[in-house]
Amino acid sequence: MYPKLLDRFWLNTFYGFGILLLATILLSIYSENYYLLLIPCAFLFFFLSIHDSKTIYFILIAMLPLSIEVALPNGFATDFPTEPLIVGLMFLFIGYVLAKPALLDKEFFKSPVLFMLLIYYVWNLIATVYSSDVFISVKWLLAKTWYIVTFVFITGLLVKNLTQFKKMFWCFFLPLLFTVLYTLIRHARYAFSFETVNGQMFPFFRNHVNYACMVAEVVPFVVLAISWYPKGSFKKRFLNYSFVLILLGVYFAYTRSAWLALITALIMFFVIRAKWTKVAVISAFSLSIAFFVYMAVQNHYLNYAPNYETTVYHNALGEHLESTFEGQDVSSAERLYRWIAGIKMWVDKPWTGFGPGNFDTYYKSYTVNSFSTYVSANPERSSIHNYFLLILAEQGIIGLLLFMALTFFIFLKGQQIYNETFSKEEKRYVMAVLLSLSIIYVNTFLSDLIETDKIGSFYFINIALLINQDIRNKKLLSRQSLIS
Repeated sequence: MYPKLLDRFWLNTFYGFGILLLATILLSIYSENYYLLLIPCAFLFFFLSIHDSKTIYFILIAMLPLSIEVALPNGFATDFPTEPLIVGLMFLFIGYVLAKPALLDKEFFKSPVLFMLLIYYVWNLIATVYSSDVFISVKWLLAKTWYIVTFVFITGLLVKNLTQFKKMFWCFFLPLLFTVLYTLIRHARYAFSFETVNGQMFPFFRNHVNYACMVAEVVPFVVLAISWYPKGSFKKRFLNYSFVLILLGVYFAYTRSAWLALITALIMFFVIRAKWTKVAVISAFSLSIAFFVYMAVQNHYLNYAPNYETTVYHNALGEHLESTFEGQDVSSAERLYRWIAGIKMWVDKPWTGFGPGNFDTYYKSYTVNSFSTYVSANPERSSIHNYFLLILAEQGIIGLLLFMALTFFIFLKGQQIYNETFSKEEKRYVMAVLLSLSIIYVNTFLSDLIETDKIGSFYFINIALLINQDIRNKKLLSRQSLIS
């Protein structure tokens, strides 16, 4: 009797949801009000939150490559459907924790990486209080909050080991592979020309930079996944062919930072194996600081002002790369234009900065005209294109130092976790996480994509994966010591 009642319940639920979905689609088309499509999404979320909240998390992971930026009234925007899912999961998590505090692993909160992340988050809160535009900074802080809660804490709760990560991998990889195939097919219509690259990944990515960076950051995980399956198996062959497509996707995105990030990841592979991570991170920070100090001393940066007439966007890849080395590429020159403004903003407000999210609002009055280019009007309101300088301008020197400390802790602890991991399979897993993080960090020097759902999600996910592997290592070590 009871199985029949259950079967009838699920069948009626399926039919009911189908009718609701069809009705809202027709009504949204008729009224041209596409926000009505949120109704079945809200119903599905509510239903799953009661019956299977884990599924919502994995749906979110699957939607990350497929999310679309949607403009909202009054200048707001959201990533659909990911941001509503992220916010909903945050509230679900808070509810679960209040109802069952024992749900959380106390060891997770003892991690020095998480400790540094939370200290940095507290500084975000302080910088928001002292913000030049508190409203903008509060919006930014709310987004940061639900990113950390969902992608650090919920990932830490649901993806505790390699077995659970394998499920997560297939959830994000198959949709990502679809976007790569979609982009390559569309781009092939124009013979993969450099001139036409930017619109081919629409509507899933804003531009070729976001696309290339997301595809690049998962390359280490694809290499890892290939090692999971026996030679000659369907999954191994599928992943081998997919890996080629992924590399083609990165190459034909024509994004220099993504190319550089993959080269850096290859170098980092040997650095981590040789246990030189500490030296590598310190060297990278030292060189970056030395570069900016050199530019600032006696205003050396003025010697690198571009020629407005010749600094243009080139339609051929060869000319684009050549102009990059000559310093006559418009995107590189525009970066300098904004970097200088960001540093001048920091000099004006050195301790707390202008507040999170406020660079675009205030940087124009700090620019140097001799560095302006024909794209300096910035109608798309893009940011500084260097995440470290963005933090410096918006959160002051303390914010930058805390983020640098977080970065140092991530890689230093990551090296330790790699060294202490027992099995070869799990070592490869930790290596993939660290290489993905290194790819993201290389891109942060030339962009600020950590604030996007495509890149920021994996940044925080990787942190959670490292923490969980550290906990697993300690438990295994403890068991071995008890046995011996």
